[in-house]
Amino acid sequence: MTHLPLCSIPDPNKVLLIGGGDGGILWEISRHASVSHIDICEIDTMLINVYKEFFPDIANGYNDPCVEMVKVNPI
Repeated sequence: MTHLPLCSIPDPNKVLLIGGGDGGILWEISRHASVSHIDICEIDTMLINVYKEFFPDIANGYNDPCVEMVKVNPI
C-alpha cells in the first residue's frame, strides 16, 4: 500500500499519513531512505497506545525519529 505511491515519486522526503493507527504502514514508509519526515494524523490516540502496548512489533514505526504525531478532530 505504501511502496507503489512512494516509488512513483522521485526522492519523496515528506509524507502525510492519515489514519493508520497500528503503525504498520508507518513502518513501511520509514523504510524508504529518502523519507526524512512523516506526519501522521489520527483522530484518537488510544488506538495507537493500545497497539504500542499489546502489539509492539507492529507499532514499531512510531519509534522512528522522523515521525510526528498530529491529533486531529475532524469536527
